[in-house]
Amino acid sequence: MLTIRLSSRSAAFLALAWLLLITLPSCMPSVSTTVLQPARFKLPEHIAKVAVVDRSKPSNGWLNVLEGAFTGESIGQDRTSRQKAVEGLSDVLQRTPRFKVINTGIEMSGSKAGVNLPTPLEWAEVERICADFQADALVTIESFDTDNNVSTRRELEKRKDKNGKQYTVTRYYSRMNTNVRTGWRMYDPKTRSIIDETITDDEASDSGSGDTERQAVSSLPSPVSVSRKIAYVCGQEYGMRIAPTYVQVHRPYYKKAKGYSDQMRQAARYVESHDWDRAIPEWESIENLGKGNGDRKAAGRAAYNLAVAAEMQGDLDRALEWAKISWEQYGNKKGRGYIQTLLQRQSDDARAADQMNKKV
Repeated sequence: MLTIRLSSRSAAFLALAWLLLITLPSCMPSVSTTVLQPARFKLPEHIAKVAVVDRSKPSNGWLNVLEGAFTGESIGQDRTSRQKAVEGLSDVLQRTPRFKVINTGIEMSGSKAGVNLPTPLEWAEVERICADFQADALVTIESFDTDNNVSTRRELEKRKDKNGKQYTVTRYYSRMNTNVRTGWRMYDPKTRSIIDETITDDEASDSGSGDTERQAVSSLPSPVSVSRKIAYVCGQEYGMRIAPTYVQVHRPYYKKAKGYSDQMRQAARYVESHDWDRAIPEWESIENLGKGNGDRKAAGRAAYNLAVAAEMQGDLDRALEWAKISWEQYGNKKGRGYIQTLLQRQSDDARAADQMNKKV
């Protein structure tokens, strides 16, 4: 199983951006809505069209090939992965309403071995590219490098045959760690300033096993396929860094409450039909009845569902009121977590509106 570990800066940002995507308990159904996730910072208002250039081709090809011999890179691994990074960036930027994006297809040489950021582009070159594509800013992937490390270990394992007799076998386990370092810049030719400059180190690990060391290594995925996956995520990450982007968020809701099974099932059917106007009265009734007869658990679940309904209808203030009732009056723990989610959503909405030069 592939496990991607992002650098601390990357992880923090993606946790804010994606990771508005709630992990859902398997026992709870969910509903979803689309929200505009803010970027890390606000771009100048004059930027309405952005051109994308790949400037991460190593300028010293011999040095890059030599490095690959020591780091386990496959021939062409960095080139194909760089293309996936640009693809990930472009795919995210296609979803932003903030500006239009143009993938120029331009490939330029950058740092000597693709590890560190090169000297910034000359402003005359930035201005020429932006003029050619009628763009207001230039985004470049300035450096790109992948490293692979494969290790194996041998273990003796005890097993039993069909007669219950114990015997020992040798088993081999392999592990591959892949590191991807990417560098990005964003140029503003109007002010002749570099709006953004960042480097991220992202890692992925995978494991395999076999009866021989060769089998264990062979069971690992292709280093090229792994680096492509990481590179694509890196490109998406940078796109979310510079542009407000539409993302889908999911909210779980309760389908059951002891003593109110029929009403909860009926409300759930309305939710499946996106008929909130009919689901809401069912939950309001349960909340009222639960409050009256001391059934705090059922009332808390109903209040929580009412908070979800309000958010799905776009009323975040009302959603926050119900989430607070769910937690503060009835002790529903999901309500407590939902309060923080909604407060973050309100903050994100305000930031996104500011980045879009709009008022909430």
